[in-house]
Amino acid sequence: MIGAMAMSADVGVLYFNWQCLQSAADVGAVAGAAYLPSNSALAISTANSFVAKNGILPAEITSTTVSSDAHSLNIQLLRNVPYSFALLLGLVTGNVSAQATARIQTIGKAIGVTPMGIDYRTAYSSGQVVTLIQGQVGPGNWGALALGGSGASNLSKNIQNGYQGSIATGDLVTTETGLSVGPIRSSLNFLITAGQNSDPGGTFASHTATDQRVLIVPMVDFSSINGNSQVPVKGFAALWLVSDDSQDTIQTYFINQVAPGSTPDITGTSTNFGAFEAVLIQ
Repeated sequence: MIGAMAMSADVGVLYFNWQCLQSAADVGAVAGAAYLPSNSALAISTANSFVAKNGILPAEITSTTVSSDAHSLNIQLLRNVPYSFALLLGLVTGNVSAQATARIQTIGKAIGVTPMGIDYRTAYSSGQVVTLIQGQVGPGNWGALALGGSGASNLSKNIQNGYQGSIATGDLVTTETGLSVGPIRSSLNFLITAGQNSDPGGTFASHTATDQRVLIVPMVDFSSINGNSQVPVKGFAALWLVSDDSQDTIQTYFINQVAPGSTPDITGTSTNFGAFEAVLIQ
């Protein structure tokens, strides 16, 4: 009876420690995967940092690895727990372990998108320079989108804060006619300044996941627009905002990036253009 009571008490302690390890592993895996597929080293260091913030000692992290395709991250933890009552039975310590895997997946729905459409028919690769509003994408249109309303004020708000409604692959979105040079330039420069202040060393290749210079934009079909039109969303891309100069040249880089607040595509209908969501899969 004494032995049973001892084991029951210490099993409870083991279970409590396992819960702590598993919770930390889950948080660390998702946080680290936010930097995939572009920066595996930062993904690993971020995962380790997050588990440490959740009470895990460095010696308790047995491995943190990124898959060969740089699309998933696995972290494994191990803790040696001293027994209290089981000492009566000659048992000194027990081990508990936990592991978690997070994988990045193509997004099918996004919140906080920048109201600038990119024509999906042009192929882009990570690190490629892309100039926005380089010319008309159709009569009266330069790529801006009227999300949740039209007009310069709404356009500026959606650039600075991201459109707070959700947009999904397959949705029809309305184009914003006219060039709107002033509102676009001032709003983008606001984001550049904010990003430089929050992440002074950030570049398109290495930056914090929440840097304001990261733009999540809809990839749309501009093939048949004429004036105010509705265009279908084909997917989402991530851009790194570099500059918006006095000649109205908006320079960006195409990047691979996790989009905060997005929802992964479970239907398989969304094309991946570089915007992902990190999902806990194990």
